[in-house]
Amino acid sequence: MMLSNFSGLPLITLSSPGAVAFYIGSHPVRWYGVLIGIAFLLAYSLAEKLIHKNSLNINHFSDLIFFILIASVVFARLYFVFLSWGYFKNHLDEIFKIWHGGQSIHGGIFGAIAAAVIYTKIKKISFYSYIDVIAVITPFGQAIGRWGNFFNNEAFGKPVFNSFIRLYIPKEFRPDLYVKHDFFHPTFLYESMLDFIIFIFLYKKYSLWRDKPGRIFWTYLFCYSIIRFFLEFLRTDSLYVFGNIPGAQVVSIILIFASMIMLLKKQRI
Repeated sequence: MMLSNFSGLPLITLSSPGAVAFYIGSHPVRWYGVLIGIAFLLAYSLAEKLIHKNSLNINHFSDLIFFILIASVVFARLYFVFLSWGYFKNHLDEIFKIWHGGQSIHGGIFGAIAAAVIYTKIKKISFYSYIDVIAVITPFGQAIGRWGNFFNNEAFGKPVFNSFIRLYIPKEFRPDLYVKHDFFHPTFLYESMLDFIIFIFLYKKYSLWRDKPGRIFWTYLFCYSIIRFFLEFLRTDSLYVFGNIPGAQVVSIILIFASMIMLLKKQRI
């Protein structure tokens, strides 16, 4: 990170030191994986406290998390492949190479929900009791995980001209349309900060809303969908549907309205 002067104001310039955190022998260990691991461990430790606080079964929760991790990775990839089918239909061998990148947060969310629905139905336990806990810790994990995008020089925004903070992107990572621009909106940082705010809000509300199962879950979907809808206007790596409409915005709008309807129903109960 560098500090410089811009129109008399301090200007913060962010610049990735590189994707690799360290090496084990000749094998690189990437920051993205390190951050995801840290995010999972910290989020899980927080979840354990909430599980015990709400007298839920920790074994059910641990098993559910295992299935959610698998389902979210699979769905995140399949969703990305679906929206990028124009490329993958000619590169079928790339579909399973998730280490090359290409995951979608919305796909991951849908996978997590599907796994939770199936698991709780089989075990005959409350879906909302467990998904509410997951909804509290998810934005915390997202807030940490988004920094992996910073180290990878990805998920950044459009060029920035007048802003107190900017992100330097090396030429090899810039979209062709913006190859002559050096500085971009650090959308990873915007989302990370907003995700953390969602986490703080939901964490404080968890005990207060204990008698309203599902309210935490639908509030998370509502808040995150609003954030993603507006940030998509800045992103340069959107996956489009219906011509030139970002798929993330379409899904966000659907989730916003679905969440509003469900929250109104919960309010009446």
